[in-house]
Amino acid sequence: MSIVREFNSVAELMKYLDDEIAEHRRRLGEMLKKLEELRVKAEQEKKLKSLLSKLGLPESSTQNEIVLRSSRIVVNPTPAQELSALEASIESLNNRITQLMAIRKELEILGNVDVEARVVVVYVDGLPRIVLLKFS
Repeated sequence: MSIVREFNSVAELMKYLDDEIAEHRRRLGEMLKKLEELRVKAEQEKKLKSLLSKLGLPESSTQNEIVLRSSRIVVNPTPAQELSALEASIESLNNRITQLMAIRKELEILGNVDVEARVVVVYVDGLPRIVLLKFS
């Protein structure tokens, strides 16, 4: 998805990128906390299943997942399934933060421009891909 955003100056663009990175980092922190909780839950489930299998109870292999073309639907997910989904989400968010930081670093050179310019940024999939400088 593409979005076009306009900024009154390069400094405004940099502040926006800083705010966006900070927000992503905040969400990442929340997700990492949830990840630790899920890891404990998944480990407890694993131990319980191991104990029950030693007692002779077969592991249920009931399929609770439907695979679509580009996504999956999981009904009543196990802690391990939740953990896997959250880990994938965290990895994606961490990659986005890294990309935003790299883009911001590359655009820092524009901060040295002493000419008044409006900045138009084309975002593709949430990342700035095209920066247009419009001089007054």
